[in-house]
Amino acid sequence: MEKRGREMNRKKLKKKWILALKIGAGSALAIFLAHLFSLQNAMGAGTITLLTLLTTKRGTIKLTAQRLATFVVTVLLCSLIYPLLHSDFVAFGVVIFFLVLVTEFTNTQATLSVNALIAMHFFTTTTYDAAFLWNETALLLLGITIAIVFNMFNDYRATTVDLVQKVRDTDTKTLELLAQIVDYMKSQKTHTHLWKDLASLENELQDFLREAIEFQDNTFSSHPQYFVEYFQMRIRQYHVLHALHYEIRKIRTMPAQAAIIQEFLEVCCMKVFEHEKPRLQMEILSEIFAVMKREPMPETREEFESRALLYHILMDLEDVLNAKEQFIASLDPKALALYRSDTTKQVIPVEEAMTKAVF
Repeated sequence: MEKRGREMNRKKLKKKWILALKIGAGSALAIFLAHLFSLQNAMGAGTITLLTLLTTKRGTIKLTAQRLATFVVTVLLCSLIYPLLHSDFVAFGVVIFFLVLVTEFTNTQATLSVNALIAMHFFTTTTYDAAFLWNETALLLLGITIAIVFNMFNDYRATTVDLVQKVRDTDTKTLELLAQIVDYMKSQKTHTHLWKDLASLENELQDFLREAIEFQDNTFSSHPQYFVEYFQMRIRQYHVLHALHYEIRKIRTMPAQAAIIQEFLEVCCMKVFEHEKPRLQMEILSEIFAVMKREPMPETREEFESRALLYHILMDLEDVLNAKEQFIASLDPKALALYRSDTTKQVIPVEEAMTKAVF
């Protein structure tokens, strides 16, 4: 665990270094080219590159379109308002006022910083001729072009391998947690670390989900959505498992019907790495529901409460299976092939993982 934590920190640090290098080199190149083309306010090109590079590749394309559209609005506002007002700082304030309104109503707030920079350039000049307007347009185009080019450089292969490994690790941990729950139902010995494991893994899954979303936004292919949906599915399942474990701990004495649920959980353990819809598990669960309904009514209050909790546990397990079924059903053919590929099946044997889980 500690080794894996160090590895994750190393990868995060590497990502930060790469981002800093891209922003630094891209901004410097934009300023250099602006000087080379004899543009005024050359530092503005570097600032535009910096602000645009802070987004993902898909975000950069979207932001570029928004910058171009709001740039036209900024030029129009500055050209109309600055000549009418004698006080420059009042004119600047009025322009910013209208720019904020425009960006808020059009949901383009991310363009406000660059538009404010362009408004400042208007603030420092007294002529708004074609040469000045071309200069501002060239700065904008140069800055966003450099950002787009630099955002094309991403190590997609390494990221894909890393996400596939995270899928494998998550599958293995899911098996281990299920096995711990089975062991508790058999022995009723409290695993005090199980709560901690559930919370820790959920936090990890949130980090994995953020990485998957960033990876998706840095590609123009649709199948990376599979990673996003996979981690969303596992997060949903872990919420249910957390509730399930809580319900099990409230059972004072395990009724006879608990043995059926234990066996069903063991079946689920054996099917964690299966990459098909959980049809068999759903059929078994339906049979268990039917058996529970045919059972005679409980004779004591304690037995009634335990049976009610068991029924609730069965519904939790149904939610776990539904999450996986809906996830697989949502995958397109390419993503489904990736999910079923051998690369995602290279995990530790089921028996070994269960042995690890139950000591």
